[in-house]
Amino acid sequence: MRLKKIAALALSAAMALSVMAPAALAAAPDDSENCIAAVQEFFDKMTSSNYTYLYAALDWNEYWANENVYAAGSTASSAQEDSHGEHDLGAFDAVSRATANHGLHRGSFQQVATIYAQDGSTYTVSHWSDDGKTFYTPDGTAYGWNRGTVTKPDGSTVKMDHYEVSGVKYVPVRVANADLADFCSKYATVRNGGQLVGGYAENKLPTYALTAAVDYKTNGLKYATKSGDGYTFSAAHKGTGSGVAEEGQKTADGLIVTVKSGDDVGSYGEFIRVDLTGNYGELGSRLQSVTWTYYGNDSTYTKAKATYGTKFAADNWMHKVMGIQLGLTQSARFQLPEGTDGTGYWTLTLHALGYADTVIKIQTTADNLAKHELADDADRAALQAVVDQAKALNKTNYTAASWANLETELDESVELLAKSTLYKADAQEQVPHLTQAIQGLQAK
Repeated sequence: MRLKKIAALALSAAMALSVMAPAALAAAPDDSENCIAAVQEFFDKMTSSNYTYLYAALDWNEYWANENVYAAGSTASSAQEDSHGEHDLGAFDAVSRATANHGLHRGSFQQVATIYAQDGSTYTVSHWSDDGKTFYTPDGTAYGWNRGTVTKPDGSTVKMDHYEVSGVKYVPVRVANADLADFCSKYATVRNGGQLVGGYAENKLPTYALTAAVDYKTNGLKYATKSGDGYTFSAAHKGTGSGVAEEGQKTADGLIVTVKSGDDVGSYGEFIRVDLTGNYGELGSRLQSVTWTYYGNDSTYTKAKATYGTKFAADNWMHKVMGIQLGLTQSARFQLPEGTDGTGYWTLTLHALGYADTVIKIQTTADNLAKHELADDADRAALQAVVDQAKALNKTNYTAASWANLETELDESVELLAKSTLYKADAQEQVPHLTQAIQGLQAK
């Protein structure tokens, strides 16, 4: 009886759509999309009891495979090193761009960040202590951390070999009840009522601890479909729900958008870079992925020429002071359409936990495209001067936390100066980073 009722409701929804279709087609595109979405929501509501709604960790390939982005479904890696000597120029494979100094902390906000140790052990990072000296795995186990050395609960230590940022750890997913046990055996999941936790508080970037509450209205919801021994995932559905208990869907406001130009673009191998400052803190801690869409010379933003998916640590990043930094990396996941050069009109769509999608429109000129100029003697000298200033300071005069921050930036500065190939943008960007760390020192 129940199946007949559902079928009847589905037929009613389909008939409603057919009745509304002529009017929708005659209306503005947004009206048509809203009409279809309303019918889809009605159908989802009627069938929701057949499914379980939860969060699941998906790798980049699974996340982007059905999103209609360039190179979707490709996990091809690249043997070519980028400007930082790292292998992040592939498609939707795992990445490790961020340095050990920064990446492990910021990669734990919304991403799957895994430490690989020299003894063969692995550690998936859930979140960090406020002082950055302890990280926690999803089961709550605490591990000590000191500049690449992991201290296990039994007191033994091991050195990190490398780490990877491989995907998004809290993707809202719909799973058929019949497949639930199998799905949960294959994926790291958080059921409704469970805790969502991540991050490492740094200035404007806050940690978070939230309660999962996914349903058919959750924005970004993907439908899982069993395929052989594995699963495929639909494109994300737009929704009005936050997926977070007792929290309405958030909207990003107070952002200051800057399209970088000249020597300020290209420092991490990106073709275009957009920085978001202002009220970026919580959005940064909730940011999961970014989609770039290119419209060429279409100032109406209606006829897209290409769409690109990105990866945290390889394309998207955030800084405790400098804001959210979004890049479109020259890589296997990005290639301009024939006959275009990257100038013109773009939209960036930010997908973040508990947020409505944030769409940012920009226009680029030739000055906004990376030129990858090498640092000259003056650039090296400017960075060396700040390094010398930092090295002249006495560690014993300052608090441990503020000194640890200085050491992080100092180590990165020294590494840059040791490079035989140093890019101008790298050197120029690191000067204010290290300068701010010096200015942020707190006397005992």
